[in-house]
Amino acid sequence: MSDVHQEEDELHYSETDANLAIGQVRGSEEEQLAAHVAVLRHQIEEANYQYYVNDNPVLTDAEYDQLMLELQRIEREHPELQTPDSPTQRVGAPVQDVAQHHHPLPMLSLANARNEQELQAWYKRAQTILPNATFTYVCELKIDGLAMALTYEQGRLTIGASRGDGLIGEDWTANVRTLHSIPHKLRGDAIPSKVEVRGEIYMPIKSFEQLNEEMSASRIFANPRNAAAGSLRQKDPRNTATRNLNFFGYQIGYIQGMQITSHWEALQLIRDWGFPVNPHIQLAQNLDEVLAYCNKWEKERFNLPYEIDGVVIKINDLAHQEELGTVARDPRWAIAFKYPPTQVATKLLDIRVNIGRTGSVNPWAVLEPINIRGVTVSRASLHNEGDIQRKDLRIGDWVLVQRAGEVIPQVVKPVLERRTGEEQVYQLPERCPFCDTPIERVPDQAMAYCPNKQCPERILQGVIHFVSKGAMDIDSIGEKMCEQLVNAGYIKSVADFYLLTEEQLLTLEGVKKKSADNMLKAIETSKHRSLTRLLFGLNIRYMGEKSAQLIAGAFGTVDKIIQASAEEIISVPGIGPEIGQSLYNWFQDTDNLALIERLREAGLTMEEELSDHTGPLSGQSFLLTGRLTTMTRLEAEDTLTRLGGKIATGVSKSLSHLIAGEDPGSKLTKAQKAGVPVHDEQWLVDLLTEHEAI
Repeated sequence: MSDVHQEEDELHYSETDANLAIGQVRGSEEEQLAAHVAVLRHQIEEANYQYYVNDNPVLTDAEYDQLMLELQRIEREHPELQTPDSPTQRVGAPVQDVAQHHHPLPMLSLANARNEQELQAWYKRAQTILPNATFTYVCELKIDGLAMALTYEQGRLTIGASRGDGLIGEDWTANVRTLHSIPHKLRGDAIPSKVEVRGEIYMPIKSFEQLNEEMSASRIFANPRNAAAGSLRQKDPRNTATRNLNFFGYQIGYIQGMQITSHWEALQLIRDWGFPVNPHIQLAQNLDEVLAYCNKWEKERFNLPYEIDGVVIKINDLAHQEELGTVARDPRWAIAFKYPPTQVATKLLDIRVNIGRTGSVNPWAVLEPINIRGVTVSRASLHNEGDIQRKDLRIGDWVLVQRAGEVIPQVVKPVLERRTGEEQVYQLPERCPFCDTPIERVPDQAMAYCPNKQCPERILQGVIHFVSKGAMDIDSIGEKMCEQLVNAGYIKSVADFYLLTEEQLLTLEGVKKKSADNMLKAIETSKHRSLTRLLFGLNIRYMGEKSAQLIAGAFGTVDKIIQASAEEIISVPGIGPEIGQSLYNWFQDTDNLALIERLREAGLTMEEELSDHTGPLSGQSFLLTGRLTTMTRLEAEDTLTRLGGKIATGVSKSLSHLIAGEDPGSKLTKAQKAGVPVHDEQWLVDLLTEHEAI
């Protein structure tokens, strides 16, 4: 509560003022104590409202802390005075199991417009349906965060649920209560019997940068949106409380006991009830004003203290919204005007390579540091040697860099007009920089490989992958711990995890008895992972989660895979010649067979679980078409499968979602004709972020 900017006589709410608000209380000592508690709560909540809603601090941090400490002390000594909506109850007990929440009204996705023509087309569609209507529009910044639905009954917060798939979300009420910008009790006199307020939980850019500075390198967040989602979805609300999450209200989902006629009126009500509403909302009288708003914020968005990725435009009149209705899962009365990825010019200082877990040689760009949307970028992916040649990238070039999907830094192209002739054409090294083994190139492929299975970097990356969440999910062992274990000589093969002792772990930096015990328990638990996870964790070239699942489902046991011919493996639906031959070759290698026997002797599961794969996306089917920019299609399919979704092979009326990337094929037309919900890549990114999958 710093930066107080009012006169001293305006700063403090006197006890008399607060008693006027709650009614004069006289009587016994108990009544006087209860009255004092009410005064403290009033002062704290009023300070929260002024700070988070009006951006008007009325107490210093020290004054605020003093009031909170006094209230905590009284409630601790007199628990009968504690109430669920007390400011002290913002942090509750750890969440054991996250319950599902069925949204009474779906939280719809939004169709996108990327230019003036697409925005005009949206307007014309609405005009065609309501030819006699005159529209006004509410323009709002599209905050890059996590959508939430907050339910209030008789003015008190009862549920805080995430969007989920729009129909079913997750109940994160205990964590939502920790946000000071979300009131536990609605303000004012015009309180409906029940109302759902929807909005966006976000993390300011400065808080995001500070959080990443505090996190270990393997756990940093890619962007503020991921940080907000991950911070809210903590099992312990005390962790959420430390993350400085904020909230903007942007819609009333439903309301009982009150009538409202426009979205603009709804936003004013939301503010009156004590929620922050983005100060940059604007009521536009026509499409020209809408476009002016969009163009203004495309230029000025980088001056904001939080990230936005566009503008949301809503037709203001609620009766018009009702008449326009929805198509698939998108409202006809609203659209998101999306900004293009931010491209910034910088210098390509060098190109270096790292070695992946299967030996792949992966080039990456060393860049002169630049700031893209509040994030400092000094390196970027170059995919493979073919990508460098296709783009004609040269060391010393000025290049355009963007965060694909505003997440992953990519080098787009060189700025040819800035070439001086001194730039150097890049040549992939002939030998592995980590083990000096000659690099091999696969015919007709852009990828090159280090063939040495004993390459120290290849071993390290393979070990890191083996313990990862998608593979054996050995909790408590992260990237830095893997480095220590490999450097100490304790891990030379993934089978060595199952020989680790407490004595060995205690010799490592930062490891105490409790953390050593946790690691050993996690290793023991991993023995019971499915065959799918084991296959994925073994670092077999081309083997992703989806292909591992298909192979495990088709053969059922490791022994049957070992006995299978290459033709039998390739014939599994969804497994092509490349994956099938690679898997067959892997199991023909005597070193790999010896590894399997070591894992078998350690007690690992060598057969597939028969139970259905479940997860937050269970019961939903997905089909992808077109080119994705933030991930490969296989990565997307693997992640959707891991979350319980099913990947369809074609369009049918039973398909839940079609995700269309760039240059989509005929599947898009078929899906539209069949009435299948169609989404863009950003919708997919938001969905996976919601479930902490990226």
